Amino acid sequence: VNQISTARSLGATFALSPIDPIGFVEECHRQGVLAIPSAFTSNECWSLHRRGVRLIKLFHAGLASPSILKSMLDITPLGKSLNIMPSGGVSPSNAMQWMDAGAAVVGMGGNLVGKDITTEPGTPAHAAAVADWASTGRPAAQKLFREVSTRFRNAHRSK
Repeated sequence: VNQISTARSLGATFALSPIDPIGFVEECHRQGVLAIPSAFTSNECWSLHRRGVRLIKLFHAGLASPSILKSMLDITPLGKSLNIMPSGGVSPSNAMQWMDAGAAVVGMGGNLVGKDITTEPGTPAHAAAVADWASTGRPAAQKLFREVSTRFRNAHRSK
């Protein structure tokens, strides 16, 4: 929470958290920064919505599923009110399933980038990670970007 002011002064327009720290949402609102706290249950999501949160990080999404998100948004009053961003367990291979289930956006970190960024350059592990990124990771990421781009382009044309 103490870092929000500094981040804002450096140009940040949003702040993510893997939890909902005390004062996080309120300080983000005071600073004009989009607060993206985390929740996992319908009740937690609704509570954040009632506090003015516009985008909620569903974390650890890997413990849930797109079908659970779809159910949560379809059956409860949450669907008309919430923008959910699954994160943690989202990958290029399942991102579109999350979007189809009603996710506003998806969050990916380690599943989107290659393991070469976390291995020591010059080691066999790094060489293997670079090769894996070139043969598997990059093509999967590029395919996902094309799919998302096409979806958004088509959505804007129909409006």
